[in-house]
Amino acid sequence: MNIDLDFSLMIPEFIVIGAALIVLILDAVQTPQGGRRDGTPAEGGASNTTVTAISVLGCFGAGLWTALMLWDGGAQVSFGGLFVLDSFNMFVKVLVCVSAGLALLLADPWLKNHRLSAAGHHALLLMATSGMLYMLSAGDFVMLFMGLEVMSIPIYCLAAFLRWEDRSVEAGVKYLVLGSFATAVMLFGMALVYGFVGLETGTGTMNIDEVLAAIRGAGALPGFAVIGGFMILVGLLFKVSAAPFHMWTPDVYEGSPTAVTAYMSVAVKAVGAAVILRFFGADILASFHLEGVLWGVIALTVVVGNVMALAQSNVKRMLAYSSVAHGGYMLMGVLAGTPSGQAGVLFYAVAYTAANVAAFGVLVYLSRRGHDVETFDDLRGLGRLYPFAAAVTTLAMLSLMGIPPLAGFFGKFQLFAAAIGEGYVLLAVIGILTSALSVAYYLRPVIVLYMSDGVAATRAPEASNLGLMASLGVSAAAIVIIGLLPESYLQLAAESVRALAG
Repeated sequence: MNIDLDFSLMIPEFIVIGAALIVLILDAVQTPQGGRRDGTPAEGGASNTTVTAISVLGCFGAGLWTALMLWDGGAQVSFGGLFVLDSFNMFVKVLVCVSAGLALLLADPWLKNHRLSAAGHHALLLMATSGMLYMLSAGDFVMLFMGLEVMSIPIYCLAAFLRWEDRSVEAGVKYLVLGSFATAVMLFGMALVYGFVGLETGTGTMNIDEVLAAIRGAGALPGFAVIGGFMILVGLLFKVSAAPFHMWTPDVYEGSPTAVTAYMSVAVKAVGAAVILRFFGADILASFHLEGVLWGVIALTVVVGNVMALAQSNVKRMLAYSSVAHGGYMLMGVLAGTPSGQAGVLFYAVAYTAANVAAFGVLVYLSRRGHDVETFDDLRGLGRLYPFAAAVTTLAMLSLMGIPPLAGFFGKFQLFAAAIGEGYVLLAVIGILTSALSVAYYLRPVIVLYMSDGVAATRAPEASNLGLMASLGVSAAAIVIIGLLPESYLQLAAESVRALAG
């Protein structure tokens, strides 16, 4: 059997992996032996600025190649159906590459504050990004699983990057244990579905399109196949932090380095939502009888996420529960199953990425050597010293709560409208009410920055990092521009999801 091996389709993946290898090699040839007792590297290693520049160029270069060179190529399949490239996964790939580049820019000053070499951190983040790209292009269950592992293992390490701090190690271990369990559940679900397809067609296949075709043509599914579909959905819901599979999220987000948390909160969620969209169309959900299950998960997710966020005194934990709620909003578009709902998921992923990168970036921006800004008390009065950071925080919070004319409003509007259009009126009402509830905790950091007395009088501003400033500026600009020109981005998202219809 002749199998087409078109490596040119993988150029973005190769760019990201190549950047990771260059960073590691550069650090290896320039770093002397030895290090400090706390685990930090010896002086004289590869320059953090050089390493960051190579890493960021790798991410943005991969995203630019995807956007400019591959966008008009149509659906392309290679490696015997293992690797699929179409407008849908290219849209998400561009988003993942951009979010990774912005997260790298956030990480640079954080690493300098902690006197850490950037090479290990950046290489892990780049390898995780390559796993996401392969996961998005997976045309086969095996490829999907391999991409998931390549994505997950480096992120487990990044969560525990400060290995001499107990809470960072705890975050990494929790994510590893629970993430491995969720992956095992999903893998067993794939095995059950594979067994069903083998019985149905007489020949087993792991090709996702062929599996979906077999499910659509089967009529009533046997119980073990339904269980298999449910287990696959559970594994993917873990990645988007949907309740009740969200319990890892606040502890891992709080214990992980802030720049890593920013990356996890946007890239992993976007990839998880994209895979759910590709596999669980409206007809597949109906075949597995999972519409009611997903309805309940969404309702629980938006309620738990918003209610629990109200009780937090740590900004990272508040944003973690906020992330849970936003995962629920995205799933409304999945449940609706219409092109407008699917396009709404992609649009909302972009809007959420811009706002969340800005929110976590401000925490990095306001931190200083020896002290990370994480609690609301840490923010008191800093709006006077850092007007730019305070303005970006305000934009991010307003967009996350869904205030027009910012990007978050139009994303929520599209998702709620899609849900109502398919008859999920009660679910949309729950979403709207919980979104209104979010105003109470999203305004809190803004009030603390501008209207509270605190450390501003005794804290001198530190030198700004240009990369971090650029990341904040790009994120803030995206919040405003996408909000002012929503139709253009919605049209782009709508064109991308056409690939899901075959």
